[in-house]
Amino acid sequence: MYSLLILFIAGAVGALVKEILEDNKIVLPKKINGELCLGFLGSVFIGGVVGYLVDNDPVTAALAGFTGLSAIESLLLKKNSQIDLGKITIAAIIRSVAATEEVDPDLAVKVAKCESNLSPTAVNMNRDGSQDRGLFQINDKFHPEVSNQEAFDIVLSTRFFCKAFKAGNLSWWNCTKDCWEK
Repeated sequence: MYSLLILFIAGAVGALVKEILEDNKIVLPKKINGELCLGFLGSVFIGGVVGYLVDNDPVTAALAGFTGLSAIESLLLKKNSQIDLGKITIAAIIRSVAATEEVDPDLAVKVAKCESNLSPTAVNMNRDGSQDRGLFQINDKFHPEVSNQEAFDIVLSTRFFCKAFKAGNLSWWNCTKDCWEK
């Protein structure tokens, strides 16, 4: 029981670090655009559970707390397909999400490559003070409904791109069209 408490504390530390680095505030669980955003408390829980299930290690719990829902998705992916998660690339995750969302996986990867060079932590500061964030460089001024947590999350930002694409908003990425249209 004592070790489980340590794992939840480690998960809390990981979640807290993420909240401070990305949002500079603690976000509570909520539903955004029909998607569950677990926030700080959810990440603490995920950190403890994943740390316990994987190897009973506080470091694993802290990392799972930091990555939040992505840790559970990765754990399920590993369990269901026997894929070595160390070899999964960001492009593979984008392809998987895009295929699930019925969007051309190659297009999703090309756009992310052109926008951020496939870096989920990419940030571009604009002259007007706004920021383009994450793989798909989601602008905080034009999309205030997208939190930093969502913009920097590989799965959630890819889902954002897919929903925008299906709604006919591919033009949001026209700045890099010459790159991804090749």
